[in-house]
Amino acid sequence: MRTLPTTLCSVLVVASLSGCDMFGGPSADIPDAELRSKWRECKTISNPSRTKVLACENYERECDRRRKKGNIACY
Repeated sequence: MRTLPTTLCSVLVVASLSGCDMFGGPSADIPDAELRSKWRECKTISNPSRTKVLACENYERECDRRRKKGNIACY
């Protein structure tokens, strides 16, 4: 009787974790050419604003995510 709640809980945890990468964030929808352009622009900024730093970190993270999948759009 106690195994049913444990099993259901385990199934819910696995289902929620498997969907984590399903929505890669706003930068996941950017085409390769546009991501490459924004990523390169970030490399040339000498004194970025706090907002730009966050955006550039997101672009870098998306480039790394794509690179791990075999897409070398940013390199």
